[in-house]
Amino acid sequence: MDIVSRAAIAASILAIATAPCFAQDAVGHVTDAQGREVTVRTGMPAPEQYGPKPAFATLDSNHDGTISREEAKAFPPLVNDFDFVAQNGARVSAHQYARWDYR
Repeated sequence: MDIVSRAAIAASILAIATAPCFAQDAVGHVTDAQGREVTVRTGMPAPEQYGPKPAFATLDSNHDGTISREEAKAFPPLVNDFDFVAQNGARVSAHQYARWDYR
């Protein structure tokens, strides 16, 4: 495949991928230099739904009054935001957890 064909394919894919920038999901079809149809899918995966956050006491499994990074693993949104919630500390207090809104 020559460089012009590759550039044409790349430009076509880029145009299709960026055109529906406000759409959640989009499917486009382009034809490459050899006449083959190429399907291009764009969009974000569906968000995982975790429901309301669990009670602080549920995550504080050792009942020391704080949530460690290891304890936070029981609720993926918290472990994902751990450094933010803990304000770059090693543990999350009940007050920090109460102020955290993961949605």
